[in-house]
Amino acid sequence: MKKYGILFLTLLLGLASGGCGNNLSGPEKTAVRFYKEVWVEGDLNHSSRLLDRQRSRKELGWRVEQTKTSKQKNPPILITISPTDSQMMTKTIWIHRPSDKRDFRVKLRRTARGWKVVNFQQNYDNRRGGYIGNDAFQRYVREYPGLKWKRVEKP
Repeated sequence: MKKYGILFLTLLLGLASGGCGNNLSGPEKTAVRFYKEVWVEGDLNHSSRLLDRQRSRKELGWRVEQTKTSKQKNPPILITISPTDSQMMTKTIWIHRPSDKRDFRVKLRRTARGWKVVNFQQNYDNRRGGYIGNDAFQRYVREYPGLKWKRVEKP
């Protein structure tokens, strides 16, 4: 009976961790939070707090406005750390949203205040007629076949 109690407790703790979403590194968590605040919620105030430099706020503004005018959705995403990052103080997180095949890239830098967003891109812009980037999930999968992608159900 005691054996089943330990098994149940282990299973319960595993479920409480929420699966892949809680197995994210510090930079991955910051990138997912930034993604959610910009491309899901369209929240300029909260997303701009994650910026390393506030001069990037203007660049952030049109993306947030685009999110506000689109239908609010929060589908699962896939994320990974770029295999080409060579420095420990910076990380580039690739985010792929399979539901509409949109890709996002968030570059972060470790600061005394935690991980901060230095640069961000998306491969889709309504103002420019749709897909604008060549950083596509399919290319990453082809170029880096051993790359592990983590699924985040509700970013």
